[in-house]
Amino acid sequence: MKSTMRKELKIGLLLFAIFNLANLVINHLLPEIPALHFILGGLAGLAFCQTIIGILPETTYLKLKKLKKNL
Repeated sequence: MKSTMRKELKIGLLLFAIFNLANLVINHLLPEIPALHFILGGLAGLAFCQTIIGILPETTYLKLKKLKKNL
């Protein structure tokens, strides 16, 4: 088993950190703009998906990569 993190997990954690920083700024400075909250929700969803893909077991991860390649 590899001890290094996959790039999907690194991207997911980076996106989650960006989400938290943006959420902090937007909630204090611009609380009344719904479009920004919609964008934050999309960013949080993308971060969550990347994190889940990054922590999959090796066999499932390889099946997912193979499926993506066949599309």
